[in-house]
Amino acid sequence: MPGSSQVLAVLPARIGSTRLPAKALADIHGEPMIVRTWERTRRSKVDRVVVATDDERIAQAVRARGGDAVMTGECASGTDRVAAAARLLDWQGPVLNVQGDEPMIDPETVSAVADCVRNGARIATASTELHGDPLTRSRVKVVTRDDGRALYFSRAPIPSGGPWRLHLGVYGFQPDVLQTLAALPASWLETSESLEQLRWMAAGYDLIVARVTASPDAFAVDTPDDLAAMQLCWRPLPSHPLA
Repeated sequence: MPGSSQVLAVLPARIGSTRLPAKALADIHGEPMIVRTWERTRRSKVDRVVVATDDERIAQAVRARGGDAVMTGECASGTDRVAAAARLLDWQGPVLNVQGDEPMIDPETVSAVADCVRNGARIATASTELHGDPLTRSRVKVVTRDDGRALYFSRAPIPSGGPWRLHLGVYGFQPDVLQTLAALPASWLETSESLEQLRWMAAGYDLIVARVTASPDAFAVDTPDDLAAMQLCWRPLPSHPLA
């Protein structure tokens, strides 16, 4: 059983994504997208990286590269899948949810969120300067308090006049909080914006937002157009002993 200071990174990956079916297996320069995301996540300051999925093809793709994968079955959300993986592994320390559809995620971003939960944050995430059109709904914006706690997340350009901060798809949780969040009912805010983190905020939870400098190419792949853009901009990390 891992100690409470160890951090687990879970990459939730389902086969049935609506806007881009089977996107976890989409080819990114010779490897499935989930493998590309896993490769970058394992370069961060976490103790273990696991892919959590409902499809054996995704699990096999990760294992073929030497990674860990757990089968979680059907889950209502990515957070539910991460919580299920943590239970299956009996993980007692902080847990990260690293979105499996971000094959250009910066390892430094994952490390920054891991540091937040190691230092006691109940829930943590990250943001960077927004490059590009703030009206693009797939690029989620976040506004924070002066102390780094999130005020609101939106697909709309908030604040209306900028500057805009792009929310990055990494969350960190203390283990008890993760299991509690997975049991919360949906809120009207979450439904309005299609953003799960608003469910947690509506329930009274604070989210600490680490400010990082991330590549403008570190975006989530949600649509066929996103996939085409990612295939053009993807590049490998510099050589590393684990690569």
